[in-house]
Amino acid sequence: MDRNTTKRRADRPAPSDGTPEARDGMPARLDAAVRLLVGPANFAGQGTRWARALEDRAPDTKATSFAFFKGVLDYPVDYGVPARTYRRNPRWRLNFYNHVIRNYTHVLLEAARPIFGPLHGPDGSFEIPHLLTKGLHVALIAHGSDVRVPSRHVETEPWSPFPDLEDETVELLERNATRAVELFTSYPGQVYVSTPDLLDYVPNAAWCPVIVDVDAWRSDAPVLAHDKPVVAHAPSKSAMKGSELIDPIMERLAERGLITYRRVEGVDPADMPAVYRDADIVLDQFRIGSYGVAACEAMAAGRVVVGHIAQHVRERVAADTGLDLPIVDATPDTIEQVVLDLIAHPERARELAARGPAFVEKVHDGRWSAEVLASFVEQPAPVPVDWKPSWIRPKVVMMAGNDIVSDARVLKYAQTVANWDLDVTCIGIPGRRLRGVRQFGKVQVLCPPIPSKVLLTGWRRRLTIVKTNLRPWFATEAEYLLAYSRWQYASRELRAERGRDRRDHERTGDQRRVRRSLLGRLQRAARWRSLRLHRAVLQARAYFVRRPKREADLTDLGIGKRRERLLALHRRLPTGRWRRVMPEVMDQELTLGPLLDRLLIEVIHVHDVFMLGIAARAAHRAALDGRTIKIIYDAHEYIPGVPVVAPRRVAAYSDLEREFIRDADRVITVSEPLARWLQRDHKLAELPDVVLNAPVEPPADAEVTGLRELLGLSEGVPLLVYGGGVNRARGVGTVVEALPQLPDVHLAIVARANSVTAELQARAVELGVSDRVHLAPFVSAEVVPLYLRSASIGLSPLLHAPNHDIAVTNKFCEYIAAGLPIITSDTPAQADLVNELDLGAVYPAGDVDGLVRAICTVLADRDRLAKRITDDPALLHRFSWSAQAEVIRSAYTDVMGQLPAAAWTPTATTIHKLIPAPPEPPETRWHAFRKARAEKLASDGA
Repeated sequence: MDRNTTKRRADRPAPSDGTPEARDGMPARLDAAVRLLVGPANFAGQGTRWARALEDRAPDTKATSFAFFKGVLDYPVDYGVPARTYRRNPRWRLNFYNHVIRNYTHVLLEAARPIFGPLHGPDGSFEIPHLLTKGLHVALIAHGSDVRVPSRHVETEPWSPFPDLEDETVELLERNATRAVELFTSYPGQVYVSTPDLLDYVPNAAWCPVIVDVDAWRSDAPVLAHDKPVVAHAPSKSAMKGSELIDPIMERLAERGLITYRRVEGVDPADMPAVYRDADIVLDQFRIGSYGVAACEAMAAGRVVVGHIAQHVRERVAADTGLDLPIVDATPDTIEQVVLDLIAHPERARELAARGPAFVEKVHDGRWSAEVLASFVEQPAPVPVDWKPSWIRPKVVMMAGNDIVSDARVLKYAQTVANWDLDVTCIGIPGRRLRGVRQFGKVQVLCPPIPSKVLLTGWRRRLTIVKTNLRPWFATEAEYLLAYSRWQYASRELRAERGRDRRDHERTGDQRRVRRSLLGRLQRAARWRSLRLHRAVLQARAYFVRRPKREADLTDLGIGKRRERLLALHRRLPTGRWRRVMPEVMDQELTLGPLLDRLLIEVIHVHDVFMLGIAARAAHRAALDGRTIKIIYDAHEYIPGVPVVAPRRVAAYSDLEREFIRDADRVITVSEPLARWLQRDHKLAELPDVVLNAPVEPPADAEVTGLRELLGLSEGVPLLVYGGGVNRARGVGTVVEALPQLPDVHLAIVARANSVTAELQARAVELGVSDRVHLAPFVSAEVVPLYLRSASIGLSPLLHAPNHDIAVTNKFCEYIAAGLPIITSDTPAQADLVNELDLGAVYPAGDVDGLVRAICTVLADRDRLAKRITDDPALLHRFSWSAQAEVIRSAYTDVMGQLPAAAWTPTATTIHKLIPAPPEPPETRWHAFRKARAEKLASDGA
């Protein structure tokens, strides 16, 4: 433990280097039956004082006080860390959490603040379920502004400070206090408040008085014995204490020579006893209507204490303690007269001051507080281990092997499930479009950095080093250019030496000439020939990276007989095991696994195979902790049929799926043929559900320029559209080859530019149709049907591959939503739908003439087909996201047992935006109060 950042009781010596605290930076392990942690606020040192008082009261109890240090008004604690560590050090947060759940039995949570920083959520309410599930007993204690709701305070206190604070500040206080009050009043365990006025907000709480060290503050100095009475005011928060109201009054009295006014700020807490001992009258607060630690310290010092105490608070204190509260009541209106009366009647003032130490000794020396807290450590209330605050909803985590925002299917799922009042977090891998944390509507998206631990360690790292050093050729052109740059420098240097000789020869004067020896000339000639040889060697080593690339075959699928044989071989041999081929999955597990363990998850919905193992392992670990995590696996593709990707990696994906798919409680996929294949390959007990990649309903206010208008084409021009990713297996090359036979027909490829789109454009130039091939930009997924609907025909020209033969693609559903007739290749899944539902035409995949005939046929019948699609509401619903959401809802109901009522509302299956803005917070009572006040002032002015 860094002694510069940790404060502790003087009677608790810092641990030696051999203790657990010195080794792991955590608090010392306590040896007692009851081990209590108090934190993380420690306002005015109260957390530490409650801990000590309880230890004195209950010998079998040991307690640790904890807080983070802000650098101002930091009070001693048993264990503390800098604020930066508390807020920004994830390793410390996780280590401290693990230490607490392993070493403590009870936790007293102060001010609804999180003990572990933002580890589990923005406030302490999110930590309570984690602590309860780990078997710890939890009690709550409020300090003041954490539960003092501004809108309620202004109704009872005419001098309330809140109307004079910044609106944004009060809005934040209102939201936080309202949430804290809801937590405190709904919590079934023990609840405490530190000052009696807080019982107005938390009536179910017990008053646990603040504690002061009476002996440390005791003073024998007489009261009102100075020539001029000394009046002291030492506010911790001036705005809340009303300092700006009383300072001018006290300064005027000081100017008249009636008092000495000492306004104290920024004094170290250890120096405050001396300040109070030298005062006659101590002014506390004049806005809140209660009293706290400062008033108790002044009373313990035997000073006259003046402040504003609400009458019902006085009566409550008297009823609970049997003593009158020895604080002189005053408001900003009466403070001047009250002080003058005290000066005029010193005996009465001294008698009142003399009652202070006895009151503090009975109520605030720790014994009363320890008795109150003893019920928590001796007989804690039975809180159900599954208790959660109402705002902590069932947790669903969606995982994908991408940065989430690039995956429309994941976003559609997330926004749909979030609509059902479930708490949805998407976890992915950092990518080009997102790193870190973002909030999209009700959905949190988290893509944490994944450090390479397994990937760059062990035998893999050593083998990489050996291969790099022994490899005779360059692996990349960048390596060649780097080596060639060194050769260039050496060549230029040698050439410069020859230039020096020539220049010296031309200079006048023998003294300026440098004559090179025969040996020097021979050495230079040898260096020159060595460089020529070196260049030849470099060019030879760069042959494989600099040789001309073969002309690309636009119909190359990236799959064939040789590939099938390699894939089958790798699937049978250890070379295709995922742990060997994809060590990056283990790196992801080391980062994402602990993250999943910290979340109280009910369902993990895994999109595609990449995260399946990580999700399954999280469910396994949860089972050891007595928790159940359900897994939904959403298979986006038939893994053995994935084209283009290297066979060994495909084998590894298949190995990963095969190992963990049976851990899934529900399997969902994208088409009926794929569902049957998955059941066949993995011997699943149930046929997977089918959720199509259908489009969402566009927003009512959506504005998008149509594709035809964007391209500047008139209504009569036939416009074919292909939308989606482009590679050679997608068959777009077939369409380009067909255009010479289709005069006046234009093709719009809605895709991001890549090497294949460049090849297609180059081929269009060769065919003389470049003016009729257009590369159009993507638009937001929710408006794609509006974007495409001005086209004539939607194309799906997939070439045959296992995944293509069973696919019902995004574009297929989008064309239907746009009301477009469809021409598809004879990939069975889509071809059967086109024929069955009369949606357009089918042609043999890769057959240019067949495609030409299909296009001519559909163009001739285009109006009828378009009307047939747009006039069939059942068809439109079948291929809409609302219909898919009904399937998802059924699956979630089976997995979770019951869904919130929001899942069954008429709009529960409808979403309009995939990446909405964060929701606006609801209007608070404080906002309504300010609005009503402004209206009243306006009417009074009128």
